[in-house]
Amino acid sequence: MSNKTLTATNPANDKVLNEYATLSKDEVQQKLEQTRTAYPQYRQLSLEDRAKRLHALADLIDQRQQDIATLIAHEMGKPYQQGISETQISSSIARFYADNLPTLMETEQRDVEGAVRAKIVKDPIGAVLGVMPWNYPLYQVIRFATPALAGGNVCLMKHASNVPGCAELITQLFHEAGFEDGVFTWLPVGSEMIEDIINDPVVQGVTLTGSEEAGRKVAEQAGAALKPSVLELGGIDPLIVLDDADIERAVDLAIAGRFDNTGQSCAASKRLIVDKSIAEDFSRRLIEKVKDMRMDDPLSEGVDIGPMSRKDLRDDLHDQVQRAIKAGAKLECGGEIPDREGAWYPPTVLTNVTQGNPAFNEELFGPVASVVVAENEAHAIELANDCPYGLGSTVVAKDDERGERVSRQLEAGMSFVNRPTTPFAQLPFGGVKGSGYGREQSEYGFGAFMNIRTVYVAKH
Repeated sequence: MSNKTLTATNPANDKVLNEYATLSKDEVQQKLEQTRTAYPQYRQLSLEDRAKRLHALADLIDQRQQDIATLIAHEMGKPYQQGISETQISSSIARFYADNLPTLMETEQRDVEGAVRAKIVKDPIGAVLGVMPWNYPLYQVIRFATPALAGGNVCLMKHASNVPGCAELITQLFHEAGFEDGVFTWLPVGSEMIEDIINDPVVQGVTLTGSEEAGRKVAEQAGAALKPSVLELGGIDPLIVLDDADIERAVDLAIAGRFDNTGQSCAASKRLIVDKSIAEDFSRRLIEKVKDMRMDDPLSEGVDIGPMSRKDLRDDLHDQVQRAIKAGAKLECGGEIPDREGAWYPPTVLTNVTQGNPAFNEELFGPVASVVVAENEAHAIELANDCPYGLGSTVVAKDDERGERVSRQLEAGMSFVNRPTTPFAQLPFGGVKGSGYGREQSEYGFGAFMNIRTVYVAKH
C-alpha cells in the first residue's frame, strides 16, 4: 500500500475531516488491468442497458442530494443550496444521455458512388481519463463520464486532492447504479501519476477541467501519446451591460454571474463591462447589494458566500486584489482578509478597472467583481475580446435582438443574453483561446470520445 494520503480539510474552520490512502504504482496498474478487462464486456451492453444504468444514476443523485450537498459544503465550502443546484444539473445531464441515447448512436446512411451501403457509425474508443477539479465536484464528473459511458466507453477518474470524500461518494453512486469498478474507477493518486496513466494503452482519451497550466501539461502528454483530449480551462468572462439595459436587472444578473460558488467558477462573470452612460448608477447599486451579501457557514440557511476552497488560493486572490489597487483600481467594498479561522474572503467590488490592470488581465478565482467602463457598444465588444481566454459571456440589454447581435461578436465558446453563463444538458459547454478546446454536454460532448467510423460495402 501507498503511505501517501489525500487530506480533506473543512475550509470554513481548518479542521481535518478525513484522510484517504493514495494508490501505489502497482495498485494503479491493478486498476488499469481491471479496466482493460471490463471494457470489452461493457461496450457490448445494449443501449437499453446503458440507459437503464444512467437513469439509475440520476435517481440516486436525486435521492442523495442532501448528503451530496452537505459533503460538498464540508470539503470545498459551497453554500448548501448551491450544492443542491449542482446535484440537479448533474442528474439532468445523466437523464439527457439516457433519454437520447438511441438518437445519439443512430447510424447515418450516405448515398455514395459504387456502394451498396455506406454508413457512418459511432463506436467507443476505450477508457477515458477524467482529471477533475474541486469547484464542482459532482457536476464536472457527470459532465465527462455520462456521455462516455453512454457511448460504451469506460471511465477513470483522477479527482482533485482536496475533495477525496466527494470522489469516494461519487464512485459509490456510479457503482450502485451498475457501473462497477473497471467501468467507472476512481484513482486516488497525485498529479505526478497522470502521465503514466495517459500512456497506458487502455486509456484512449483524456479530459481535464482546471487551470491553464494543468491543461497545457495534460495536452502535451496526451498529444505525445497521440490520444484525443478535451480541455476546459480558465476564463475572464465578460458581462456586458448595454446602455438600454434595466439597471436593477443587470445588477442582479451580475451578482448571480460573479458570486455564485463564492466566485470560484471558470465561467463566472469576472469583468463587468458597463456603458459609461449608466456605469455610475450600476456601480452604486452593485456595491449596495454586495455589501448586503451574507458570508457565513455554508450549511447555514440564506448564505450567499461560503469560504474559498483553500487558504493558499484565498491568499493568491488577495495578492491579486492588492496589485489591482496599486495599479489604479478603486476598492469599493471587501478586499480584506477577516480575522477568523478558515479560507474566508469577503465579496469584493473593484471599480476604475482598466486594460492592463491585474483585475482586467488575470483570472480572479474568487468573490471579486471588476467593473470596467466602456465608451459605447463597439468599445464594450473590444474590451470583452481583449482577453487571452474565451469561455463564456453575457450581454444584458432590453432589446433582445441587439443583445444577440453583440453576443455574436464576442470571442467565446458560449454567449448568453440576459442570463449568466449557465450549464444545460442540451447545450455544448466549452471555450476557445486559452479556455481550452473541445466540447462537453449535448451531442457534441457525446461525440468527443467516439470513433466516428465509415463502413462502406461495395457493389459486386
